[in-house]
Amino acid sequence: MGASVGIGGLIVGISMLVVFSMAITTLSEQTASSLEAIESAQQSDPIITIDNANFIPIAVHSIEVTDGGSGYFDGFLTSSSCPGFSASFTVDAGIIEDSVTIENSGSCSVVPTDITVFAQTDTSPTFTVVTQSYLFANLTNDGAETISTDTAWLFFDGTSPQTIASAGFVVEEFENWFSGETVELFWDDANDHTRMSLTVGETSVSRVITSI
Repeated sequence: MGASVGIGGLIVGISMLVVFSMAITTLSEQTASSLEAIESAQQSDPIITIDNANFIPIAVHSIEVTDGGSGYFDGFLTSSSCPGFSASFTVDAGIIEDSVTIENSGSCSVVPTDITVFAQTDTSPTFTVVTQSYLFANLTNDGAETISTDTAWLFFDGTSPQTIASAGFVVEEFENWFSGETVELFWDDANDHTRMSLTVGETSVSRVITSI
């Protein structure tokens, strides 16, 4: 009889341990779910904007000096057919060196053939001008969270997805896009797209690309 009572007690004890173990497992799962829910609630959706997206069909990309003229001093080049264009140059013994620096590519109506030296006596130097299509944009992280550039995706006309981190069009390379930070993107030899989109997580914004 005593043995039977002992075995019965053992069975009851084991059963209680099983029930207790199941209760602990359920509690742990509920706790994990609650923590995930709290963490998710604390992380607000990113707030991102495309401040501008502009396309320049014809922009001065580089200039080769084919004849440097004479009698010049260090100065600048301009073009009436390319508003906004400016380039600086240096001279050697009054001759313009073939090391022109583009200061502003401008927005040209045609491939410029009227490059002139600003505010100096013209001795008819000649230049070879290379133009390309430019696209530039500014993006701002208006939210409170830092965004990894591996998770920020760009699309053009709904195609060609690429992350900011993987593409080579960021003016200054970075890994983390901090709250309140505006980043500048630039493409040379760009295609004539009509719309640019930016996606981070479930948040997406778009902007029509404006030709200037």
